[in-house]
Formats: sequence, C-alpha cells, structure tokens
Amino acid sequence: MVGCQSPDVVIVYDNDVHCAVDGYAELAAVRNACQKETPYVTTVSCGDFVQGDVIGSVSRGASIVDIMNRVGYDVVTLGNHEFDFGVTHLFALTDSLEAEVIDANFRDLKKDRFPFSPYTIKQYGDIDIAYLGLTTPATLSLVAYTTFIDEAGDVCYDFCQEDFYENAQRFVDEARREGADYVVVLSHLGDSGMSGVSSVELIHHTTGIDVVLDGHDHHVIPDTTIFNGENCPVLLSSTGSSFRNIGVLTLSANGTFTSKLLPVESSDTVDTEVDAFVHQVKEQVLAQGDKVIGKSDILLDIMDAEGRRIVRNQEAPIGNFFADALRHVSGTDIALVNGGGIRASIPKGDITFNTLLAVSPYHNDICMATMSGKQIMDALEVSARALPSEHGGFLQVSGIRFQVDTSIETSVQFDDKGQFTHVDGTRRVSQVEVWDKVQGKYLPIIPQRIYTISSFGYLIEQGGEAGILRRSKLIKNNMGKDVDFLSIYIRQMLNGCIGEVYNQVEGRIRIGK
Repeated sequence: MVGCQSPDVVIVYDNDVHCAVDGYAELAAVRNACQKETPYVTTVSCGDFVQGDVIGSVSRGASIVDIMNRVGYDVVTLGNHEFDFGVTHLFALTDSLEAEVIDANFRDLKKDRFPFSPYTIKQYGDIDIAYLGLTTPATLSLVAYTTFIDEAGDVCYDFCQEDFYENAQRFVDEARREGADYVVVLSHLGDSGMSGVSSVELIHHTTGIDVVLDGHDHHVIPDTTIFNGENCPVLLSSTGSSFRNIGVLTLSANGTFTSKLLPVESSDTVDTEVDAFVHQVKEQVLAQGDKVIGKSDILLDIMDAEGRRIVRNQEAPIGNFFADALRHVSGTDIALVNGGGIRASIPKGDITFNTLLAVSPYHNDICMATMSGKQIMDALEVSARALPSEHGGFLQVSGIRFQVDTSIETSVQFDDKGQFTHVDGTRRVSQVEVWDKVQGKYLPIIPQRIYTISSFGYLIEQGGEAGILRRSKLIKNNMGKDVDFLSIYIRQMLNGCIGEVYNQVEGRIRIGK
C-alpha cells in the first residue's frame, strides 16, 4: 500500500468500519509508514466501529475497543451504532477506549452538559489543529427510543437537533479563540441529507471549518471541495465503509489540505503485531459459534450486483426469509423486520450460528403485539417514506403484501424528537392485503380489525426507527433472540435447508404506480 510522501502533518482516518476488523492491521501499517516520514501523525475514526458483525455483537463492542487500543487511535467521534447497547454501556466502552472521544452535539439534558469534550486541540510544532466531533441527530430515531429516556419517560439526552448548525458553529468559534489554526471535523452525519442534517449542509451553514471527514452514509468521497457560508473552500472526504478504503489527510507546509483514499484490497502490508492480535481476538469470539445448524442451497444476498443494499429499499429474498422465520415460529398474522437490521448475506453452503449472528448481530428480542389494520398501514407508510432511497427503517414483511407509488410525495409527519405522529395527505402505500390462514389466500386489510404481529423489541417496545411500531399493544416480550428464531425456522420448518423457494421475490412489496 502506498505510504506518505513527506507531509508536515498527516491524519489517518476511517469511518463506518462496522467490525471489519481485518482492516485494522492495514490501517496501522499506513500509520506506521507515515510516521517514518513525519513525527506529526494522528489516527482518527468517524464512528460506527463497535457494531455490525459477530465480533462486535458477541462482545458488545469490547473486543473492538481492545483492537482499537492495540492500533493506537488518538481521537474518535461517535456514530449512531455506538449507542446500540445503551448509554450506560457506551460510557463503559469509551472509558476503556484509550483514544480521546469527542462529540459536540450529544447532550445530557438532565445535567445540561456534554458528556464528551466537543473538541480537542493537538499541537504539531507551531501548528494547532482542533478536532471537533459530530453525531447524526437521527440517532434519536435510529437507536431504540428508550435508550434516551428515564424511567419516568422523560428524554435525558439529545443531539442538539433543533439548533444543530448553530451549536456546531459555537464550538468551531470557541476552538478558534482557543488558538486553533485549523479545524477538522470528525463527522458522522452523511452527505445525502436523508438523516435531516448532512456534512454538506454543515459546511454551507458554518464558517471556520477547514476539513470534514465524514461517515454514516457509507459513500466513498475522495478529495471533494464544498464551499462554506462565506464561499470559502472546505475539503470533504469519506472512506466508504468496512475498510473499503483508508483515508490519509495531509496538511502541507504551505497550509493546504489534501486527502487520498487507499483501497485496502490492494494492500500488501500489515502491522504484524496488530494482525496477530486481531486474529487472536477473532478466534476467541468466533469459536463460540462454529456449530453447523443447517445449510443453504442458494446465496441470500443483502446487495444487488451494483453493491446497493436491497434490504433497505425493496423486497429481498433474505428479507422474506427473515420475516417468514419470525412469523412462522411465533405464529402471528404478520411479521415486520427493519431492513437496517439485516447486516450480512447468507452464503451458499453450511450455516453456523456465527452465520446467523453476522446476519443479525444486535441480539434482538422477538416480541408479539397486536395492531389495527389502520396502524399497520401507517407503519408501512413510515417504512416507505424514503423510497427509492435506502433507509434502515424500510420493512421487510411476511404475511402481508402491498403496492408503493413513489411518485407520490411522502406525507408522513414526525414530532420534534423524530418520532412518527400521523399521515397527513395522500398515501404512497395502497392495495394492502393480509394472508388469511383459513382461506389460504391474501385478503384486503381491514382498517378496524386487530392483527397479531411479530417483530423486534427494538421496534415494538423501544420505539426504534422513528417509533414505527410503538402504537402496537404488546402481548409477549422476550420470546427469544432473533438468531434463535432463524435457527429454529431452518432446523424445524425448512428441514435444515434454505431452498430454491427463497431464490426470488414474491411480489410482497410492489414498487411503482
């Protein structure tokens, strides 16, 4: 892998690693190469590192923190997935993380303070660079709603969503007054704007930022220039996800920032110490789930041929399989699974417990609830609001089918906390039908009828994905873990084999006029 070319200051960066731990040895090697050229090297992360695969879910992020400590990160900010295990556990993880954790918009409302330093200033000879961290305010709806409330139901934490850009500007100005010559933002916002704010709009709405290293949308953004509120150029870059690339940001002697992305797949150099440690950790974690529980005759992919995550914006065979497992094992009328919770493909061949943990690494509890037909139609409307764009709250379904017209602008309404309130206008979703077990066919949904549903506790109990299922009435909780439901479905209902029936979609979700 190409190293550094005599820079004055170098910042090695990643974003959205999502437990792709093999890349840490390559990143450490890049950092080592840079340190041979200059004493001024800093290693940073833009969030979403503790969750996304087996090694993170089994250890609840602790193994990832151990690896990052071995690499030697200097500064990190938080992504939305750092909150997946709850705020208390987040604090335990960050206490054990040896890097400085910065976050300028995660706020403790009860104590009226920011739990982490909004920024940190690093000295490089006679140059001071401030690193400022920002987390997407959409975390409030992407993570279980109960994560941020107390026992009385009062909201304890927020992400400065009501004055996001003003809050960011305040800390940029503060860092400048403190003596920072440059400001580099470690951002977990995404550039698309799907989460309400974006790295691009951050630049448009502020002044005094020199560089934004971004995460969240998983987009590969090379050295790109965006102009700020005073029409001054700001560098924007993002590495993609899962160590597709390693970023190297260089501040040259003339005060110019440039960045380059180094593809990990072309790497031929690793830090041997980090590499050995990663393999040791993987062996310890993965050995717990190597037992074969079944096989698949087909590949169940979460991606299409162009690398788009089909589970987030269309009916997908793996989504049908997942939702079918919940519906058939629980015996409900309908099953609903958020596509963002399906994290990996099921390859053709043997299926182990680790295979299923990779598919669903969040240890979701399965719950049963009731909803009226009207409430279910509302949930589908919330699910379809972002189409045709990808969205983690897009529902994969079983026992129900429907039509979505994306030419109709979404009329879904939310409150100031990002929670669904009502549909105010023409609906995108129509022709909703529910499978009738007695008649053995789909029948039109009845708005006033009560149906049973199975889904994640994350959606039913905890208000995840904008409260998409919070209006349901809980019947049973903690019925078992999602991976156990998948395992039971394969072993007992599919006779140990995922067959050709899941090789194509069934028209459960029809998108078009």
